[in-house]
Amino acid sequence: MDASLKGPPRPQRADAARRVEYAWMVLVLALVGCSYFWTATSAANPFSTSLQKGDLYNRLADGFLAGHLSFLEQPNPALADLPDPWDPAQNAGLSPFHDVTYYRGKYYLYFGAAPAVLVLAPWKALTGTYLGENVAAALFAFLGVAAGIALVLVLRRRHFPGLSGWVAGLCLLAVGFGNFALVLLRRPVYYELAIASAYAFAMAALCCIALAMAEGPRRRFWLCLSGLSYGLALASRPNYLFGAVVLAAPFLPAWRIWRKKGALDRKALARDAISVAAPLLAVVALLLVYNALRFGDPFEFGTYYMLSGLHPQHQAGTSILYLPTNAWFYFLAPAQLSAFFPFVQVIHMPWFHMPAGYSGEEDVYGICNMPFYFAALLVVLPWRGTRVVRIGQMRDLALGILALFACNFLVLSRLSGAANRYMVDLFPPLLPVACIGVFLLEQDSGGGLRRVGARVVWTGALAYTAAFNVFASIGHNDLYQYYSPGSYRRLAHAFDHVSAWLGETSPSRTGPLRLRLRFPRDRTGQLEPLLVTGLSFKADFIYLFYTDSRHIQMGFEHTSYGGALTKPPIEIDYGSEHTIEIDMGSLYPPVEHPFYDGMAPEKIARLKRTLRVALDGREVLAGTYDFYDSSPGDVSVGRNPVSDAFGKRFSGRLLDVRRVAAAKEH
Repeated sequence: MDASLKGPPRPQRADAARRVEYAWMVLVLALVGCSYFWTATSAANPFSTSLQKGDLYNRLADGFLAGHLSFLEQPNPALADLPDPWDPAQNAGLSPFHDVTYYRGKYYLYFGAAPAVLVLAPWKALTGTYLGENVAAALFAFLGVAAGIALVLVLRRRHFPGLSGWVAGLCLLAVGFGNFALVLLRRPVYYELAIASAYAFAMAALCCIALAMAEGPRRRFWLCLSGLSYGLALASRPNYLFGAVVLAAPFLPAWRIWRKKGALDRKALARDAISVAAPLLAVVALLLVYNALRFGDPFEFGTYYMLSGLHPQHQAGTSILYLPTNAWFYFLAPAQLSAFFPFVQVIHMPWFHMPAGYSGEEDVYGICNMPFYFAALLVVLPWRGTRVVRIGQMRDLALGILALFACNFLVLSRLSGAANRYMVDLFPPLLPVACIGVFLLEQDSGGGLRRVGARVVWTGALAYTAAFNVFASIGHNDLYQYYSPGSYRRLAHAFDHVSAWLGETSPSRTGPLRLRLRFPRDRTGQLEPLLVTGLSFKADFIYLFYTDSRHIQMGFEHTSYGGALTKPPIEIDYGSEHTIEIDMGSLYPPVEHPFYDGMAPEKIARLKRTLRVALDGREVLAGTYDFYDSSPGDVSVGRNPVSDAFGKRFSGRLLDVRRVAAAKEH
């Protein structure tokens, strides 16, 4: 049994654990601060103190400083002359801003105003310069991590005083690098700033709730701060409204006493309720006044009047029917993995049809890709380790966090699309619960091999979760590769040594393919895949079109960009065996790979951009094209695993498939 169940640990041990935790805390915060700032400024949004073209929050801050609730920029007068200025077909080219609210000749921001009020406007007033949305988003994300770390340490010291300091220290890494903030910050504009701000204040509210549950003399102080913090989360992202149920967690003990008809101190309970409700309701009242002054309706945030790619009053819908689809994307959709850096690719296209009106997903990854979160199940599953939770404050806090998560999910799952940035709205509050699960696992795993096995599992899950976040951020929309090609090349070259060590660039895995086959009969007018390389959304195809009983055409398709088709059709003997040789850039590693070390640039370009297809020794397709990188495991012969384009399977007979070793010219 763990020391936390037998009594307080020895003072020396407790002091040592605290010193270790402090060291881990400083290390994690330093790593988080540096990586968040670097991520936010290393791609499309470099560090700048001037006003950027699409910087909506600083325009709102300028309006506030000038005594307005709108932007200072005046919209194009032609918008006012349109019969329906919110119709994308009518307003095309008339506004320099996307997803901004247009109402009665002025621009407004429908995103929560808290970041502008609390950070951007004060910064402008004090310095005369602009704090970029990207830096502000990184700052709020950092504050969210700091609050999460404080929460984990509060829980550890209160409920697991005998736990080793390094255990909590490692869990702090999950708080900083398992929260999907690195992906959020890869392209931080106004969407991401609002989400980062809400994340920071929601985590601060959770930390204050945990401190208030100690029932000490400062309980009402922490209740007041929890209500204020959660109110500011609402002022950043109104979708947190129903998640305010988490503020009831400190009152669950009183509720249980009431159910058992026990004696309640009603005056103390009323003071507690006022402490948490007063600041929350004050912020909500300010929001309602803010809306009423802008739009004449306290419940209108501006979404009804926004300028976007959809008509806000007719097309941008919500429906409970979208819940199953969004549940798949946020929980179960697996990432596609590659043998080459950055190893993590976007999810596969789902096998099911989207519901009517659903607009699709934007680089979402299911939480199944981050196994550390599964430790949260140890808090709620009926196993013997939960005996501490069932009698302590941790249960109430865990229930509150789960209620917050459920409410946020129900709100966001009604939207007609899923987006990776919404994952920061949903999942980070679960990380402290997962940390509790790890603490329970450590407490109940005993000693010997059982404890070693448990530690291998949870530390492995933590490492994979953190690495997944880092690599998903680097690969997000290829932004880092596009805007920082030099540093991306150096990173890729270093990490791709792993694939070389694992044999992914061996002669049997790299280079041209030679196929020996028989074509099927009676397929006139049909398309079939011969070779598919790459992943969903980033695939290249060599396909067959059976023209008639004596002719065939072969084609190449580079997803989203087209390709080539043999013309005229090729005369073919369907009754004979044939040999096809295919050489294309996707059959070789990415250009940054150490496979090319010492190779002349001209040779690299030739390997990566040349297409050559020969049928029975006769060249039938050739040219210079772009190709998507593909790892050897994503080279599919005779089948199409990535889409419905060009058919699903070659119906002839594949007699032999082998690589033809390509000589490395220097």
